[in-house]
Amino acid sequence: MKLNFLNKKFFVKQINDIKKYGIKELFRKLYLIILLPKYLVVFIIVLAAILPCLIIRLISPWILIRIEQLPASTFGDFILQPALYYCKKNLKIDQPKKKCIDFLYIPTYPKVCNIQLKKMWSRKLNISSPYLLDPLYKANKLIPGFKKHKIDTISEISERDVDNLFKKCQPVLSFTNEEEVYGKNILNSFGLNEGDKFVCLAVRDKAYDEMRIASRYNDWSHHEYRNNNIDNYILAAEELARRGYFVFRTGVIVEKSFKSENPKIIDYANSTLRSDFMDIYLGAKCSFSISTMFGGQALFEIFNKPCAQVSFPLAATHTHCEKNYVLTKHHVLKKEKKKLSLSEIFSHGAAFAHDAGFFKKKGIELIENTPEEIRDLVIELAESIETNKDQTPEEQELQKTFKNLFITNYKLFNPKKELDPYWSNPKFHGEIKINYGTKFLKENKDWLK
Repeated sequence: MKLNFLNKKFFVKQINDIKKYGIKELFRKLYLIILLPKYLVVFIIVLAAILPCLIIRLISPWILIRIEQLPASTFGDFILQPALYYCKKNLKIDQPKKKCIDFLYIPTYPKVCNIQLKKMWSRKLNISSPYLLDPLYKANKLIPGFKKHKIDTISEISERDVDNLFKKCQPVLSFTNEEEVYGKNILNSFGLNEGDKFVCLAVRDKAYDEMRIASRYNDWSHHEYRNNNIDNYILAAEELARRGYFVFRTGVIVEKSFKSENPKIIDYANSTLRSDFMDIYLGAKCSFSISTMFGGQALFEIFNKPCAQVSFPLAATHTHCEKNYVLTKHHVLKKEKKKLSLSEIFSHGAAFAHDAGFFKKKGIELIENTPEEIRDLVIELAESIETNKDQTPEEQELQKTFKNLFITNYKLFNPKKELDPYWSNPKFHGEIKINYGTKFLKENKDWLK
């Protein structure tokens, strides 16, 4: 019997995939076939769970039961969203007025991003079996009125800690005595003694996305604008080491090594001692951090660690953190060879762009900050922590101008303020407290327009 065109095309693709990617691809496809009966069983279980969901609806006038899954597959979300939920619950903020029981669970798929984080949240939150709660969660969404049985603090991705709840609930996460001893022993293995200061350096590149989902299954090119060259951070690390700090280059998997002959500069991401536990421990115990604004930023925030942010896009800067300092990439109109000012970055829509294709379409070239600019930003933060000195009147005026321009342009050019809660949520920015790199502002006063 002759196959129709669509079926033939499907089978040809499978054969070509196996020829191209080898025996591992064959086993992957066989595994997917084996899973088909499992999906049918899951569907039947979800249908059966509709009855207990109806009971939950019936008793809701007296007892509100909420069920929510934790976003455990993405590092930043697995930190920030449970942390906001925990703090609001603990401080009795935005809680239901009636008696409420919350049930949380971690889905069995996709894979949990960090096992240590899972352990620590399990000590703080009411986390139950996914095999019981997942069918209820899915069945709940099939019945009208399901939203009041969800937990917005966890499912809402656009909220930040603009009310400084993490400081009020310190410690949001904590280590056991045994974990504290273990963490100190690992630090000692890296050459640190009691009382030694260290800094976390978290620079985003394309390697982590490729590890999660290979580019043959997902096109990651839209994220290219967020990636950074780790070599641009060597100068800052060397200066910190000269001032007595150890520097840990962090990351689960990275594109290339962090090369330095200085024993205080540690390429932890490529170390045999790298672990899920130490990823969290380093973030909790560092003096401050250097971050290019990806998921790991949330780790430093919940432990109340100052951060030198090399932020992008500009409108996504964590402006509510008063101890932090920030830079953003240079925006250059390629045709005119013109550097855009702060206001022009907003007026061209580049401050809100979340796709590399936008910059190509607009003819905007993104140029990473120089090693000297990054070093100056990092040292400014380090000195503000070490000396706690006040800014000069000139510096205060520059920072005031930056903050006023930022919030004015944010409100004026927000392209989706009526449609997209990501940008319009008032809990996304709040008061603009962050400082822009002061030396950069002094040397680039035309940028403050």
